Amino acid sequence: MQTTQEKNKAVVRRFNEEFIIRGNLDAFEEIVAPGFINHTGVPGYNDRIGTRNFITQLLHPALPDIQLEIFDMIAEDDKVVTHKAFTGTLQAVFMGQAPTGRKTTLRIIDIIQLKDEQYIAHWSIRELITT
Repeated sequence: MQTTQEKNKAVVRRFNEEFIIRGNLDAFEEIVAPGFINHTGVPGYNDRIGTRNFITQLLHPALPDIQLEIFDMIAEDDKVVTHKAFTGTLQAVFMGQAPTGRKTTLRIIDIIQLKDEQYIAHWSIRELITT
């Protein structure tokens, strides 16, 4: 039987793989609670719909060949901390960076708070690296 922490880690992995990488909007709808708040989101993209739009309207066009590497995932109580990187070819303006056509990596350490296997809050530290 899976623990709450194991279930929460599976939800976070699914969000990253199904929604962020594959663009599966059904996964987003199932995983992100109506009252979700992104405490460190880009201004204007801090609620549920803003978070969805940030991924679909900003991240996906910027890195259309996006790939994910999860380095570490730690769960405790109702939170999951993930150290990960999204990598792709920068094709559109993203986080103040003009398109370069070069490999770009968005390294993130984030904290997701979950309730009933849904995202209710998010905090992150992000670093954009173009090579």
